[in-house]
Amino acid sequence: MGLLYLGFVVVSTVCMGLVDHRWRLALFDRPARTLAVVAAGSSLFLVWDLVAIESGMYVRGESPAMTGIELLPELPVEEIFFIVFLSYLTCVLHGLFSSLIPRGEVTS
Repeated sequence: MGLLYLGFVVVSTVCMGLVDHRWRLALFDRPARTLAVVAAGSSLFLVWDLVAIESGMYVRGESPAMTGIELLPELPVEEIFFIVFLSYLTCVLHGLFSSLIPRGEVTS
């Protein structure tokens, strides 16, 4: 059961990739830009987590669904996968909304 959370995050990322592939919303439309944005977003959130850990505002909780593997004190490996998923999800949602809302039109 220790891989449950990590497994769900990885499966969710793969499913997001399938949605992206089907409708060409982010990575499969503009791979270089998407990878750059995911890297920048992931870096920002990782620094945010590290600052929160250092200041004592964040403490890793115990759960039987987590692996128990920490990359740094209070930074579980699952957090890195979740941060990448969150950044990729943001890119896919941006691609979706950009395709649904035509550019240049202002509605009032």
